[in-house]
Amino acid sequence: MHDVDLSVVAYRPEPALLASLLASLAESAATLRLHLLVHDNSPEAQSAEAIRALPEIAGGAFASVDVRHAGANAGFGAGHNANAKRGASPWLLVINQDCIVEPGALERLVATAAADDAKVAAWEMRQVPYEHPKAYDPATLDAPWASGAATLFRREAWESAGGFDEAIFMYGEDVDLSWRLRARGWRITYQPKCAVVHRTYREAGEVKPLQVFGGVQTNLGLRMRYGGVARIAQGFTMLAAEILAPRSFPGRRRGLALAGLKALARAPHFLLSRVAPAGAFRPQFSGWGYETRRDGAFHAFASLREHPDAPRPKVSILIRTVNRQAWLRQALASCANQTWDNLEVVVVEDGPPASQALVDGFRDRLAIRYEATGEKVGRARAGNLALALATGEWLNFLDDDDVFFADHVEVLARAALAAGARGAYGLAWETKTLVHDRDRADYEEMMHATVHRQPFDRLTLWHHNYLPIQAVLFHRSLYERHGGFAEDMDHLEDWNLWTRYTLQDAFVLVEKTTSKYRVPAETRGAAERQALLDRAYADALERQRQLVITASPRDISEMADAYARSQALMMVTRHDVKRFVLGNRLLGPLAAFRTPLVEWLRRRRMIR
Repeated sequence: MHDVDLSVVAYRPEPALLASLLASLAESAATLRLHLLVHDNSPEAQSAEAIRALPEIAGGAFASVDVRHAGANAGFGAGHNANAKRGASPWLLVINQDCIVEPGALERLVATAAADDAKVAAWEMRQVPYEHPKAYDPATLDAPWASGAATLFRREAWESAGGFDEAIFMYGEDVDLSWRLRARGWRITYQPKCAVVHRTYREAGEVKPLQVFGGVQTNLGLRMRYGGVARIAQGFTMLAAEILAPRSFPGRRRGLALAGLKALARAPHFLLSRVAPAGAFRPQFSGWGYETRRDGAFHAFASLREHPDAPRPKVSILIRTVNRQAWLRQALASCANQTWDNLEVVVVEDGPPASQALVDGFRDRLAIRYEATGEKVGRARAGNLALALATGEWLNFLDDDDVFFADHVEVLARAALAAGARGAYGLAWETKTLVHDRDRADYEEMMHATVHRQPFDRLTLWHHNYLPIQAVLFHRSLYERHGGFAEDMDHLEDWNLWTRYTLQDAFVLVEKTTSKYRVPAETRGAAERQALLDRAYADALERQRQLVITASPRDISEMADAYARSQALMMVTRHDVKRFVLGNRLLGPLAAFRTPLVEWLRRRRMIR
């Protein structure tokens, strides 16, 4: 049984919410020895007594309980440091007072940590309903930094870095600790299957003034610690621009100016404790953030605790491969990391069973089927074999050199079910990749770009493909009705498939980045790839001419209207122009020119 220190820093906590946190932690007492450490920063001395009196503490679930009143609010990091010094367990969970742990999440988290690489320092828990949008490695789950809202630390790593920097009162101290750990050779990981409910935002997109000011102050300090002169100058230039920008909430300019002054006052502390890049660690400053971010920051996830009976139909991930084990290993790892537990993976190898041993190595993490064709049959036929082997109600292709983020299936399945649609697709990163060694999958990702952000529209899809194959989850009834790939197609077979699948059924777009696909970064490789697609385009168009749809005039009108709107920056009707001209006192005298004006705009497709 593992010993775990639970570190909570309290400041005027809401009793019911703190009790819910403690009750959720106590659920793990049957399998873990839990040592509760509470550092109360509240100004009221009786606050600590009220915490000690909570029934969840008196219930005996915790192996030990230590609640201290600070006497003064020294900040978030200082509070957790004080807790850590009073503990001795090999694992330290840092968690916010307003979190609630999802059922089974802490047990899974500690089990993952105990079995993980000895160089992993931290395991960050996912936050529900809004997870942090920072990108992470979908295969290894390595992250640029871990949030202090809910993260398990290896005590050895924590002590090697000295815990949080107490000069940072709040906001960004978790980034700083993560970066100091990474600079020492430790790894930081994100654990999306281990979640806490953390309702830190009352509504999507909420702006918190204290977070803005604290975040700016810390960012300037970290630029001094980790960046050079250019990064520091960039930060203060950004601050000046922010101060001069239109005020978005009362006190914004004054608060930002004070944040800049406080950063300058702390400059010696950060400049005299500089940390240089080392090994795999390179600090990243992205505006006021510290990472590459996925779109969809405020896509809401449901709590398992609150919705335990939400439907979870079976999903089949279909992978075609050709003796590319190093790439396939990453694709399979991204499947094993999915938060959707009712999942199977079907791997079809086009040729001899070269990947059998690799696939077998994933059987303890995935429900997986593997078939090898023996002789080469082509991508389309291999895909059809995977479709025939799949048993899921929903299906999703994944090329062996592409990867899913851990929420891919969950996001798309929930969206399709909610919309009553037969298909859903997310945003995907086109990742320009420089390959150094193809056999070992040794590569550099040079750039991420969201090339396609197209809301569903049939005419646009039938004109050109905006659905990367791995981005789409579709219902098996589409396969049963329309069949699989055209086996005589070597390229654009997926576009032909989507064309047939959308003859009668609509898909739904989810504006969250859930996958990435790789394309060559080298000019020659990119040109060769595009040439193949260009040659296949004419054949794909000819196949479209052979398809027939049944539609009413109204259906066609609505499709044309949707297409026109999707292609225009601004679209208004002739009726809108007439009403604007005739209803405006200044433009009323121009009514005589109304018809020529309207026709001129219509011919230029500025109105319809």
